[in-house]
Amino acid sequence: MKYIEASPSSRTEEACLREPAPNSVTQLLNRWTRSEERALQELVPIVYQELRRLADLLADQGHPAEAKKLYRQILAIRTRTLGPEHPDTLQCQISLAQLLLKEGRLQEAEKMQRQTLAVNLRVIGAESPQTLWCQSDLAETLIKEGHYSEAEKIASAALAIERRTMAPTHPETLYTLQRLGLAITYRRRCGDTAPLFREIIEKAGYSAPQDKRVSVWYSYSCVAAAANRADDAVQYLQEAVNRGYKDADGLLHDDEMKALHASPKF
Repeated sequence: MKYIEASPSSRTEEACLREPAPNSVTQLLNRWTRSEERALQELVPIVYQELRRLADLLADQGHPAEAKKLYRQILAIRTRTLGPEHPDTLQCQISLAQLLLKEGRLQEAEKMQRQTLAVNLRVIGAESPQTLWCQSDLAETLIKEGHYSEAEKIASAALAIERRTMAPTHPETLYTLQRLGLAITYRRRCGDTAPLFREIIEKAGYSAPQDKRVSVWYSYSCVAAAANRADDAVQYLQEAVNRGYKDADGLLHDDEMKALHASPKF
């Protein structure tokens, strides 16, 4: 068999076939890959926010099983993409624990809240609104479990920071104040709650927005109802109504107000 020697031109063509793609093409591919990665990174927060809205909607509309499943999926995504100690991951844990609390799964909720609070304190600090939010939620769980002393201690510590760093009628301040008031009330020290609420009411005055003043009086009414002081609770509720409270359906379904349903004044 004869071997035909390749001509210079054929050797050049063969060499070209073995050569890598021109630098310009390689650079173009690299730029495209990087742009795709950036696009995906920008897309993840958008998808995350939409999933959170859907989970919140499911929870609000009375679909706890579906909401819980979605929260767990979101939590898995955030843990994988951001890490277990990222504030967004921790926020998702707080939301999931809230749902467990609403379902009455108190021990599971408490365990998650304690773990989340410990990481929040270490990573983002004691004065972060997210840390304070987690403390208030844990206090609520402890109240439902009957651990009033620890609930009072936790809520009191959170409220001390909120009163220094937030407005008196900030929603988180009022939420913590109500938790603290309930813990004190269940420890049969009802008289200690009045100064707390009166101070907030006086600080708020008429400079606070109407809805904030409504929230203060409604929270005060909840605490009085828990203390079986029906007359006081109705009086404080009337103050809230006079300032624009109109959520009759919410009032009827509020567990902390059920003690008032038997009152003739209610």
